[in-house]
Amino acid sequence: MAGVKITDLVTITSAASDDLLYIVDVSNTTQSPEGTSSQIEVGNLFSSGVFTCTPSGEINLSVSADNATYIRVGNIVNCSVLLGINFSAGENSGVFELSLPVASNFTTSKECFGLMQWSLDGTLAEIVGLSIGAEMTNNTCLVALETSTAAISMSYCTIQFQYEIV
Repeated sequence: MAGVKITDLVTITSAASDDLLYIVDVSNTTQSPEGTSSQIEVGNLFSSGVFTCTPSGEINLSVSADNATYIRVGNIVNCSVLLGINFSAGENSGVFELSLPVASNFTTSKECFGLMQWSLDGTLAEIVGLSIGAEMTNNTCLVALETSTAAISMSYCTIQFQYEIV
């Protein structure tokens, strides 16, 4: 039915009370002289919820994830995850990965990107480097972080990232 313009949105008398939306193909009269109706599956277009975000691949730091949510519209997924990040003794740079709520097969690091907001437990430190992108081997969100202060604890972090389901 690709390329068919919908021009007549009349009430369908045979629709069930819990139906959301129907598309009627008037060129296909196998069900009635007025056309054949097909229900649109909204779940294929939109979904949202809570997911278990699992940190992995931690280098020079440890990460805990809590309260991860996502919204999917078509093939685009937006995620928000609360994190706790603790750098190892003497370290001021580290890397970690975050699992995705909906699987994707990344081909470049640019297929995932994001932002991070943080606050510290009374220790002042400046983030001097932050990179959020796709990790293509494990199909995860890859985060690389560098601070001006070593061995800090960043207890209240929120990362928000977006990717396309490939």
